[in-house]
Amino acid sequence: MKYFLYITLLFCTPTLLAQSKKQLDVEKELKEIVKEADMLFTYRMVEWWGSEFTEDDKELDRQVSDYLIYHDSDKFYFVLIDDSYKNKAGTYFIDFNNEEANIQFDSTQSKLNKQERKLYQIQNRMNLQASELVKKELVEKEGFSVSTILIKQKRGYKLYLLSNTRDVDVIPLGNDAVFHGNNRGKIKKWNWYHKELLPIPISREGIRLATHKHGESQPLISPTEIANFRLYGLLYGMLNLPILIENEGLLLEYESYDNRVNAYYPKQ
Repeated sequence: MKYFLYITLLFCTPTLLAQSKKQLDVEKELKEIVKEADMLFTYRMVEWWGSEFTEDDKELDRQVSDYLIYHDSDKFYFVLIDDSYKNKAGTYFIDFNNEEANIQFDSTQSKLNKQERKLYQIQNRMNLQASELVKKELVEKEGFSVSTILIKQKRGYKLYLLSNTRDVDVIPLGNDAVFHGNNRGKIKKWNWYHKELLPIPISREGIRLATHKHGESQPLISPTEIANFRLYGLLYGMLNLPILIENEGLLLEYESYDNRVNAYYPKQ
C-alpha cells in the first residue's frame, strides 16, 4: 500500500506544483492590473469632477475649449485650456495623498508651462493616430460615446480608450483599448480589450452571473473595465463585477469595496 502512495505522490506532486505556480502567476498579474486600474480610476474621477465643476460655472465654461489631466508626486491636475489652445483658463487640483483633501480651483490664467505644452501635444498626436486605428471597428450606439485618458509612463505614454454613457441605470463597459506610445507620442503597438460594447444593466440585488467572457487573446481583466465599473458603480452602489475566463474555466470577481479581484478556480 505504501508503495502505491509513493507512486501516487510522485505523479501528483509535479501537477500540484504546476497548479500552485500558475495560481501565484495569476494572483501577481491581477494585482498589477488593479494597480494600473487605480491610476486610471483616479484620472477618471478628476475628469468627472473637473468637467462637472466647469459646466456648473457658465462663465468659466464659455472660456474652455479643451482640457488636460496629469499628475506629479503630490497632486492631480485638471487644466482648462482656452480656444487659443495655448493658454489655460484655470486649473482644478487635488491631493490624493490626503484622504480629507477636496478638489480646489486655481483661477490663474497663463500660458501652458513647458511640461503641459509637451503633454498636450502628445495627447493630440496620439488621439489622432488612435482614432484612425479604431474607426472601422468602433461600435457606435445612441446614448454611448468614447473618450481617452493619457497617462505618462516611465518610458513613453499609454492612451486608454474608454466607454461613456448618458443613459441611467447602466454601466458602460467594452469599446475599450490601450495604445502604447514612445516619448514623442508615436503609437508603437495597441490592442483592444473588448471590441464589443458591453452595457451592464444595474441590478439592485447585485450581479450574480458573469457579465461577459474573456477569451485567450484578452487579459484576465482589463484596467479600463475596473476603472469604469468603479466610477459608474459609485452612482448605483454596485460592488461586484464577475467575469468568466473562458479558456481557463476561471471565474474572476472584482470587488470595488476591497478593490481586489478574487479568482475562483475550477475543481480538479
